[in-house]
Amino acid sequence: MNNNNQAFYYNTWFIVMMFIVCWPVGIALLILRANASKANMFDSGASKISMVVGVILCLAALGSFSDSVGLGIFFLIGGIALIKNSLDSKKKVERYKNYIDLIGNRGIVSLDTVSNTMGIPYDKARKEVQQLIDKGSFRGANINDLTRSVELIPVAPMNQEYIPPVAGNGMLGAFANAVAGNQQPQSVTATCPGCGGTMVSYKGATVECDYCGKIFTA
Repeated sequence: MNNNNQAFYYNTWFIVMMFIVCWPVGIALLILRANASKANMFDSGASKISMVVGVILCLAALGSFSDSVGLGIFFLIGGIALIKNSLDSKKKVERYKNYIDLIGNRGIVSLDTVSNTMGIPYDKARKEVQQLIDKGSFRGANINDLTRSVELIPVAPMNQEYIPPVAGNGMLGAFANAVAGNQQPQSVTATCPGCGGTMVSYKGATVECDYCGKIFTA
């Protein structure tokens, strides 16, 4: 199941428009966007945008204090909120990647072990892992509160059909196609550049990461 779809008001163009029309709404949407889809949950670029906009608002606040203290405070609060969100989001992205590595790659399903390994409280680990499950990063998984563990459903290592490359037309192309058709596809362990999740695929195949939805070549 693809959980990367998000409401139109989380799209960049709409958020930019809101900053022009009513920037407090733009700030709220920019902060909420981080958890709008599993792709956004691993998007470190969003935290950079929040940082840049936050700094701009803080600078605007300094220039506004001479004209209106209230407006200056308003800008300053918005800027500080975005800067804090940027720092928090950057740390959260790293934690999400650690969850993928520990649970998805290494198969560590005990949330006590996960939280201890990452040095964070159990309740925090449980909440964030549940967020990943809700967005489809761990398909079909659920948390068993009695055993304090993640119950994973095994995913088939490869379910795509291998299509040999087409070399072209004519006699030479027909010969090349026949050779290519006799080649056996080579399976490889692909590592997603977005979240670090690993999966088995065919070498050279276009893969959509099960964990974060990023498209890459195996």
